[in-house]
Amino acid sequence: MRAYQLVPLMFLTACMVGPNYHKPDISMPSEFTETKKEAEAENSPCDEDLCEWWKQLGDPFLDALLEEAARANYDLLIAIEKIEQARAQYRIERSYLWPEFDINAVATRSRNSQNFFSSSNSSSSASTATTTGGPAGGSLPPFQNFFQLGFDAIWELDFFGKFRRAKNAAYYAWEATKEDAQNVLISVLSEVAVNYVSIRALQQQIDLAMKIIRTDEEELLLTLALFEAGLDSEIQVEALLAALDSDRAALPVLETSIKQTIYALAYLLGRQPEGLAAEFKETGAIPSGIDKVPVGLPSDLLRRRPDVRSAERQLAAATEEIGVAVADLFPHVTLTGNTFSGGSLTGSVIGYESGTLNKLLKSSSNFWSVGPAIRWDAIDWGRTRANIAIQNSLQRQALLTYEQIVIASLRDVEGALVAYFDEQRRRAILAEQVTANRRSLQLTEDLYQAGLASDLSVLEARKTLLISETSLVNSQQSLTSDLIALYKALGGNWECSSSR
Repeated sequence: MRAYQLVPLMFLTACMVGPNYHKPDISMPSEFTETKKEAEAENSPCDEDLCEWWKQLGDPFLDALLEEAARANYDLLIAIEKIEQARAQYRIERSYLWPEFDINAVATRSRNSQNFFSSSNSSSSASTATTTGGPAGGSLPPFQNFFQLGFDAIWELDFFGKFRRAKNAAYYAWEATKEDAQNVLISVLSEVAVNYVSIRALQQQIDLAMKIIRTDEEELLLTLALFEAGLDSEIQVEALLAALDSDRAALPVLETSIKQTIYALAYLLGRQPEGLAAEFKETGAIPSGIDKVPVGLPSDLLRRRPDVRSAERQLAAATEEIGVAVADLFPHVTLTGNTFSGGSLTGSVIGYESGTLNKLLKSSSNFWSVGPAIRWDAIDWGRTRANIAIQNSLQRQALLTYEQIVIASLRDVEGALVAYFDEQRRRAILAEQVTANRRSLQLTEDLYQAGLASDLSVLEARKTLLISETSLVNSQQSLTSDLIALYKALGGNWECSSSR
């Protein structure tokens, strides 16, 4: 085997200094503390259904809004561009593994000072002229041409794995940006869904608030009539008037909230705020979030949550960066470099130089230089080792961050589970209360028809029902929002066994 055939073999078999990455083992609980039997019901969704979890809410308008957000949300578009940036950075780091070739061409025309090389100058001037290439006692031609054509090549061999480590680190960073974009997508979809649920709940709250105000007004008119007839006290009139003012004051707050929520939703969709309000003129139902809790194990979080996967990839990249720093302890060897320029290795050069263009490509104009070179920062006063210490610290920080995010993911899921199941129990109680109040109103109206109850009794029963319905609407909003928070905490978008 010839010597030049050994070079690729030497390159491929060279060692890589620094630690090799191994995914850390994280101890995970066998099940969630807040896991309930309700989560194991037959009608709970399967993993394939949860690929598009929002469709479990059964609202086509919400589905359309989420698809629009996935296309047009600016935070998501920026995150996607960061993926392209990281991919390009990986290509840059990968390119350092191979030779670099530069083509250059120069054409200059210059004028020389004739007085500098004049024979009347002093002997020191004549000596200078001789040193610089001019004829002693004479002068250079006033005009000179210079033409050069050639290329430069340099290849720093990766004997100690610096470039391979850097390439791996860039690749892991690229993968981390993909997970970051997925995390942005999940956050955006969750925010859109939560805002949509809030809008639907606020619509119903406004309708109920207006019904309560009308009931207050009717009750106040009846009480005024009784007061004027001497059958009721002024205290009752003032109390009803205060209640009416209180209920009226609550209405602008609800109207402000729904407008602000619509504007926030428009921002998430990448729209101007004014155009979306018209699509919510009609009151819609709150998407149902009952009995739709996904089944899963805590260990699934390491697979499902993109922030956990991103932290793990960043840890891998930080580990590779240690090897990049350690490689600087060893010499830098170039296969074709031959000189040093400002501390950098320069490459081999081959080409043509001539003072006239018509002789540029002749063999007599050929020039070249070639030779290996070694650069070693033998004494840098601890700079390289300090950089290694920095990279080791960054790697430990990345490990701690990874462990912290895993713990945070468990906290998020447990918190979302307890909020969901407690709210589900609360909603069931409120639903029973609404049923009881509706039955009470019906009985009061029957008594009124029979002449055994007054108008005020009917109005009071109606207002009691409206207040309980408002509480139920608030609970329905909280329940669906808690379910969305649970989907987000569990990873928000599942890897499916189907061919999605």
